[in-house]
Amino acid sequence: MFEGHPAPALRPVELPHTRSLAFMSPGGAEYRLLAAIPPEPAPAGGFPVLVLVDGDALFPTALSAARLQAGRPEVSGVSPAVILGVGYPGAAPFDAERRRQDLLPTDGGADRFLDLIAGEMLTQVERLAPIDRACMSLVSHSFGGLFALHTLFARPGLFRSHVAGSPSIWWEERAILKTRERFLRLPVAASAPRLLITVGGDEQNGDEQRDPQRAARLHMARMIGNAAEMAEVLAASGRVDCEHVVFVGENHISVIPAMLSRAVAFALGGTEGKLSP
Repeated sequence: MFEGHPAPALRPVELPHTRSLAFMSPGGAEYRLLAAIPPEPAPAGGFPVLVLVDGDALFPTALSAARLQAGRPEVSGVSPAVILGVGYPGAAPFDAERRRQDLLPTDGGADRFLDLIAGEMLTQVERLAPIDRACMSLVSHSFGGLFALHTLFARPGLFRSHVAGSPSIWWEERAILKTRERFLRLPVAASAPRLLITVGGDEQNGDEQRDPQRAARLHMARMIGNAAEMAEVLAASGRVDCEHVVFVGENHISVIPAMLSRAVAFALGGTEGKLSP
């Protein structure tokens, strides 16, 4: 306290209308679910749902973007939605080891994680508010972006919209391309799934003089080129309603807020009015 002045009352900052839920998988893995429930009455079919992996890092920014855009539906076309962040115990925004286990297709890890999300995790959310499982979106970044692509290719009917932010297409010598080819051989769906692929404009360029190792990693990952090629192939296939955005001047981390704002508009835009009772 300052001399002659009482110490101010300090209180934790809380996000209105949000819940933090402890969740344990059948195998004993612990998760933290962050759920934001709109205070408005639910539409007749339930609220649309925006699911975020790496929820500890992405949830607050995505929630702010969703609430701002839903607050001006005449401008954005966005209606209130349930925002679900899937995270892990602990204070770190990213849990490097856990996310590798959950987000990468190694040994079926991504598929097990997807089963958890689509199963008991969403069931937990349904105990809090009615949701529209026909209007669910998956939003993720980096390894999570790769997870979004894997989800689209392996479970094309589970989510209506997918946002692959800075997807790690380079992983395992672009093994995701094999999954894509299997997807492209499936019968054409009656309604094409939607996909937004984003990347920062500075994600492929590094200063070779200042940090040659980082420059070499960026050259190997080829984030911009891989994202553009993925979007081009999928758009040309006619099987995916695909959009591709490069955020000029943004790197692999600074691009996250821009990606999340665009993700909200992409996933929830056009829902205003259509979901009202």
